[in-house]
Amino acid sequence: MCMSVSEVSVNPRIEALRAKHKGLSQKIEQAHGNLSTADYYLSQLKKQKLIVKEKLESEEKRIAS
Repeated sequence: MCMSVSEVSVNPRIEALRAKHKGLSQKIEQAHGNLSTADYYLSQLKKQKLIVKEKLESEEKRIAS
C-alpha cells in the first residue's frame, strides 16, 4: 500500500525527525556565529544532523513503499 505525499507529511515520526533536523540546523547556524564555539561541538552537531537526515530519508522511503 503506497501512501500519498500528504500522508507522509503528517506522519508523527517524520514530523518529529523534521523538527529535530530543523532544530539542529538552527543550533549549527548559531554556533557558526559564535566565535567561542568549540570545533568539536560544531562537528558533533553536524554529525547528529546527518544521522537525523538519514533516519528521515529512511522513514520516508519505508512509508512511501
